[in-house]
Amino acid sequence: MGCERIDMFLQGGLPEGHLTELVGPSSSGKTQVSLRAASSVAKNYLDSALFLDTCNSISPKRIAQIVGQISDPDNKEVNKVIQRVMNSIVYHAVFDIYTLLNVLHCLEFNLRSQKVSQLRLLIVDSISSLISPILGGNGTYSASTCVHITAI
Repeated sequence: MGCERIDMFLQGGLPEGHLTELVGPSSSGKTQVSLRAASSVAKNYLDSALFLDTCNSISPKRIAQIVGQISDPDNKEVNKVIQRVMNSIVYHAVFDIYTLLNVLHCLEFNLRSQKVSQLRLLIVDSISSLISPILGGNGTYSASTCVHITAI
């Protein structure tokens, strides 16, 4: 993931091909960890990361700061690295569950038909803000809640 302590805690980083859910109170750093993971993927693997933003929380300025922190300080071409990373993080604003499902359906189609370059990371920040209006509340819902709901 590009963050030594988190990678060590996760025993090597985010597992490829698996769902990882970051859970915590508001302002606990979930979005920052997600931005760090997306930046690391874009910088280190030359693959793309898809960031589905439900809360208007992504900040290009913050991504540039993160890339500057994880780049070699002696590298004279940090601005080129930042630009490459920014171009590799694909952003979609998603403000309702139907748009999310549509974007995911299009993504599945594009991946199956090889219309998308290497996608290594998909981030949905935050699924609970899309689920809450449907469930009639302002509570915090997680991916496990979604699985339970679809299983009923």
